[in-house]
Amino acid sequence: MPAACLWEVIFLAWQSVVYLLLAMKIDEWSNNPRAVMIWRKIFCCDCGSTKGKSVDENETQIDDDVAAEEQRVLSGKANDDLIVLSQLGKTYSNGKVAVDSLSLGIPPGQCFGLLGINGAGKTTTMGMLTAEFPPSSGDATLAGYSVANEPEKTRRRVGYCPQFDAHFTNLTGREHVELYASIKGIPLSVLKEASASKLSQVGLSEADCDRLAAGYSGGMKRRLSLAIATIGNPQIVFLDECSTGVDPVARREIWEMVSKMVSDSNVPPEERTSVILTTHSMEECEALCPRIGIMAAGNLRCLGSAQQLKSKFGQGYQVEMKIKNVETSDKDYLEILTGLAKIADVSEEVAIEKGGEIFLDLEKTKQALNEISSDGYLPNMLDENDPNGPGFMVLKEAKSPVGIDLDEITEFACTELRMRVLYDFINTTYPDNVLRERQDTKTRYEVSSKGVRIGEIFAAIEDNKERLMIYEYGVSQTSLEQVFNMHAAEAEKSKQGTTD
Repeated sequence: MPAACLWEVIFLAWQSVVYLLLAMKIDEWSNNPRAVMIWRKIFCCDCGSTKGKSVDENETQIDDDVAAEEQRVLSGKANDDLIVLSQLGKTYSNGKVAVDSLSLGIPPGQCFGLLGINGAGKTTTMGMLTAEFPPSSGDATLAGYSVANEPEKTRRRVGYCPQFDAHFTNLTGREHVELYASIKGIPLSVLKEASASKLSQVGLSEADCDRLAAGYSGGMKRRLSLAIATIGNPQIVFLDECSTGVDPVARREIWEMVSKMVSDSNVPPEERTSVILTTHSMEECEALCPRIGIMAAGNLRCLGSAQQLKSKFGQGYQVEMKIKNVETSDKDYLEILTGLAKIADVSEEVAIEKGGEIFLDLEKTKQALNEISSDGYLPNMLDENDPNGPGFMVLKEAKSPVGIDLDEITEFACTELRMRVLYDFINTTYPDNVLRERQDTKTRYEVSSKGVRIGEIFAAIEDNKERLMIYEYGVSQTSLEQVFNMHAAEAEKSKQGTTD
C-alpha cells in the first residue's frame, strides 16, 4: 500500500510547494501594472489607448501653459522633479477615456492642487500613480522609479489618502495607524510614540483612538485616513479630497499639517515631501497650493498659480450692487402711487391710505404700468414664458380672481425703475459688460478689465451712489471658483456636443 501511494504523495508534496510559490508570484504580478497590461493584451484583447490625445486637438484648444509643461516634461527638463507624469493616459475596456495624455512635473516641497468636477479623471490619475491599476498609455515616475515597471519601489515612498475610506471594521484607530506604521518600517521602539503623535496631529483624541473605526463619524474617518497616509513621513503624498466632511477647526489643523509637511525647514529642499491634493474647496486650494491644475473630461485644461489663473481666465472685475429696498415714504414711490390713483378711480389720499385694499385686474395692471413707462418697459416684463423674470409673480397675481393690490404694483414699478437706472449707468459707463446674475434687487456684473482700473470703478459708483440709490456694493477680481466653473461648463458643453 505505501508503495502504491508513493508517487501520489510525492506529487502532492511537489504541488504544495510549487502552487504556493506560483500563487505568491501571481499575487506579485497582479500588483504590477505592466504585468497586468501584458496579460490583458494577450488574453483579453484589451490593448487600451496608445495614441495619446483622443480628442481632436483642432477642436480642443490646449492652453499654452499646459503645452509648455508638456514640452518641459517630454524634453527631459522635469527629470529632477519628484513626481513626473509623461503622457499618462487611461482608457477603459468600454472605450471611456478617463485620463487623456497627462504630462506634469511636480518638484520636491510643492503641494500641487488638482481640481475638477466629479468624473474629470482625478481619482483615476491617483489610482495609476499608486499602481492600483495600469495606465493605458504613457508612464509616471515617482522619486525616479517607474509606476508601471517598478511599483514595489514607488509604493515604499508613497502615502495615499483615498477618496473613500478603506478601514478594517474590527480595528481601533490606534491599531490602524500602528499597523501601517509597521508596514512602512517604523522601528518597534518608537512605533507607539509615532502613532500617538500622528493621531494627535490629525485631531483624534485619546478616547477616539481606542474606539473601533467602524463607529467613527465621516469626518473622523477622514482624519484617520490622513494619519495612515502620512505616518512614516513619506516622500510623496496623495490626498484625494482629504478634508471632505471635516469640521472647520479640524480642516485648519489639516491645512497646517500639510503646509508644514511640504515646507519643513529641517529638511533639505531637494528631500522635502511633494503632495498632490484633489479637492472641491477653492479656499483649501488657494491656502495650500502654489500651483494648481484644473482637469475636465480627462484633460488638463489650465495650469498655474491661483493668481495666474484668475488673471488669465478671469473675464474682468465682478461688480455686485444692491439697490435700496422700496419704502412707502420714498419720494419716487409716492409719485408712482398717486399717479395710479386715476386708473384705480380713487383720490390720491385714498390711494396712499388704502393702497393695499384696492385691487386691479390684469387689463388695468397693464394700463397702470404703461402709464408709468410709456415705452412699454414695465408691461413687457409681464411675460408668462419667463417664470424667473421679475414680472412673473405680478402677472400671476393680476390674473387671479381677486387681482393685485395697488401697493404691490407700485412697489414693483418703483423697484424696476430703480434697476433700470442702474442698468443704464453700467451700460453707459462700461459698454463691455455682462449681467451674470440678478437676485431680487441685487445684481452681479462682469466688467472687462481692459483699460479699466479697479479704483476707477469704485470712484464711479461712489460718485453716483445717491442717484442710483445703491444700498451696498462690492468690486472684486474673478474668483478661482468662477474660473473652475468656466472650465467645467466648457467641458460639459463639449461632452454634450460629442454625445449629440
